[in-house]
Amino acid sequence: MTLETFLPACLELMFPELAALIDWSVAPVFLDTELQKIFPDSAAGVLRVDKLIRVRRLDGSAELFLIHVEVQSQRDADLPRRMFRYFSRILDHFDQLPVSLAILADPNPLWRPGPYEYRFGSGSLVFECCTCKLAELDLEPLIAAGNPVARVIQAHRLAQGTSGNPKARRSGKLGLVRQLLESGMSDTEVREVMRAIHWLLALPEGEELGFRQDVKEMEASMQTKERSPYERIVWNEGLETGLEKGRVEGRLTAAREMLLEMILARFGPCQEAFRTRIEAIQDEGQLWQLARAVLSVSSPAELETRFPG
Repeated sequence: MTLETFLPACLELMFPELAALIDWSVAPVFLDTELQKIFPDSAAGVLRVDKLIRVRRLDGSAELFLIHVEVQSQRDADLPRRMFRYFSRILDHFDQLPVSLAILADPNPLWRPGPYEYRFGSGSLVFECCTCKLAELDLEPLIAAGNPVARVIQAHRLAQGTSGNPKARRSGKLGLVRQLLESGMSDTEVREVMRAIHWLLALPEGEELGFRQDVKEMEASMQTKERSPYERIVWNEGLETGLEKGRVEGRLTAAREMLLEMILARFGPCQEAFRTRIEAIQDEGQLWQLARAVLSVSSPAELETRFPG
């Protein structure tokens, strides 16, 4: 969602040299259908990259951007090989060299993948993708400049820093919402960033209800006359009915939808069998545990190991 809505802001923040080469007056084309053809589901789980995008360069030529978001809690020695695999299969399918970009959202400041190298006899191959380490970005000037993606990264950092501490997450989330409402950003930007905050900083039921009350009190102090973007998002996704009216099935449905939305935002569409297993879970607490796990696992296959039973 963030990449599709804020692609120029994403690239300007993470890969400014590349962003400066693109003609943003021509709308980028997201090749999701083609991507699914190139990377079908494998037996080991979903083999995929996050986005394949065709953009127009300032010189008039077309460019393919392969953008892969890699969230790891520890060093992943296999990433360079996988990125080369993605690169070679896209080259074979389109007969065009893609620009491979890896966004590293892990918190480990010491890990950065090296190149993929292959040598045999006198022959050799060296492949290295462009990388951006989110933990190394200085967000304050970017936030001050109005870059909406910087606020999404800010929420991501808060999610990493408050794992297992819902009260600290609730407090930090409220601060982000206030800053966002006072930011002067456009309604569209506020809505989309608020949606990301809603997904990234998921709260257990009790904390969510308390947070909703916090938002109302904050709005009263800000003399806000209409429901906030966060409230509208929650209303539209059915949480107003499920949580506040206390209907058990409504809460389960809301928790399942929240989990599926987080999986979609983190990994893309999930397999039907995966979705069926989520629909079968009848314990709200287990659904919220899985929602929190989405932020730390590196793949749908790893998330599946957290499923009950």
